[in-house]
Amino acid sequence: MSEKNVSHCPQEERTLQRGIHPWHVSLIAIGGIIGSCYFLGSGYTINEIGPSIVAAYLIGGLVIYAVMQSFGELLVNVPRRGSFVSYAKEFIGESFACGAGWAYWINWVGYVPAEAVACGIIMNTFIPGNIVLYSVIALLLITIVNLYHVTWFGHIESILSIMKIAAIAIFSVCAILIIFGVIGGEPIGLSILYHPEVGWYRSLFPHGSWVMITTMVMILVNFQGSEIVGLAASETQDPEKNIPLACRRVAYRIILIYIIPLALLVMILPYEKANLEDSVFSMALAMYGMRWAAGFFSVIVMIAAFSCANSGVYGTVRALYGLASEGLAPKAFLKLNKYNVPQIATIFTIIPMWLFIPCAYYFGEGAFYTMILGMAGFTGTVCWGGIIAAQLIMRRKLKKRGYDPNEVLTVKTQLHPVLPAIGLFVIVVGLLFMAFQPDLLSAFIFSVAWTAGPMVIYKVLKTMGKTRSVRTLAADEVAFDDKFPPLNGNL
Repeated sequence: MSEKNVSHCPQEERTLQRGIHPWHVSLIAIGGIIGSCYFLGSGYTINEIGPSIVAAYLIGGLVIYAVMQSFGELLVNVPRRGSFVSYAKEFIGESFACGAGWAYWINWVGYVPAEAVACGIIMNTFIPGNIVLYSVIALLLITIVNLYHVTWFGHIESILSIMKIAAIAIFSVCAILIIFGVIGGEPIGLSILYHPEVGWYRSLFPHGSWVMITTMVMILVNFQGSEIVGLAASETQDPEKNIPLACRRVAYRIILIYIIPLALLVMILPYEKANLEDSVFSMALAMYGMRWAAGFFSVIVMIAAFSCANSGVYGTVRALYGLASEGLAPKAFLKLNKYNVPQIATIFTIIPMWLFIPCAYYFGEGAFYTMILGMAGFTGTVCWGGIIAAQLIMRRKLKKRGYDPNEVLTVKTQLHPVLPAIGLFVIVVGLLFMAFQPDLLSAFIFSVAWTAGPMVIYKVLKTMGKTRSVRTLAADEVAFDDKFPPLNGNL
């Protein structure tokens, strides 16, 4: 990129502040992916796939590991406030960056009110009242948190993450005690998981193995939120150390938080009983006499819904801020309030969420919730694919310019290029085959429209000369072309 297309913020102009502490980063990374779709949405995927859900989540975990490794390399070596939006523009193309960024934004605009309504529905079971009022209160609290100093966002999300992780640990201990007969009276061992009359394959893959591919996007949606680590990079203290560490730890902790609890879950709960009507975790424990589980996990689902919505607002506002810094959204979205929070971007994001609450309330269950999950899975997965593709293209450009990536990159993707290639392949296949899942077809069509629409609009506006060509960089940022100019005439 030529110097004329890059501008640095004036020294007196305020930019995002590093108010997220090191201990926040890992908890935000893990807590962001434990939303209500983990406690509720898992019922859909378990019912669709069966006990082999564990294998599907292992594949999903591998994809996330590839994404986070690629993200860590980009974030440290070419730091950006816009994170995945900036990398998509620099290494893939501005149209793709515009489409992916705005699709990510509209996804959370619809998803956050759904989570707020979930809070209202659950709160209504404890204190009967007005669900809409409870939903409005939840969204009001989220609005306040996201307009205040980012340090408080880090504190609140970290505390909520600890509570969600503790709930998963409690479930895992109870499930182990059930399996060995300490709870429930009789050891059940593998009796629910394995049926001798049909054999191991039919027991683990009751609907065949192909369904793991067609529902892969619904598996990946459970990991959405992990990219918030990258969106928070510009507000994280000592990012060179803490961001790569958080990216590595995400994959390890996915095994503890997703794989092991789900393996225990399918060992105590027949897959055909899983659904979206209640938390599969409370349903499983209630089967063995633990009636307290229903109330306990209702509280946890409410916490998870609030936390996920809170993280979603934070992440999508930073994505919008990134779009503005790249010239893909109005420059007004770069304006910060006295707490150094993107105020106009936050208000612009929150207002349609408030307007969306009646829709989310009216359609709050069943097909609509499934569609929202499908949209989240599609748009989030497109962004992840963009992250991996940007990292692969950056490596290729470095080599063409005469650099040895192993020497010039301070943080490097592990198992490159095999790991990123596998991750990108699964992402592309999962997105394509989403169209073959009847329950997800409407979500697929809507998501494609919301991704392609901004691309077309941007192309038209650019043709009309209505777009900004200047990238606004902070004082500690540098364009890839400036940091790695061609050596010895290489292009």
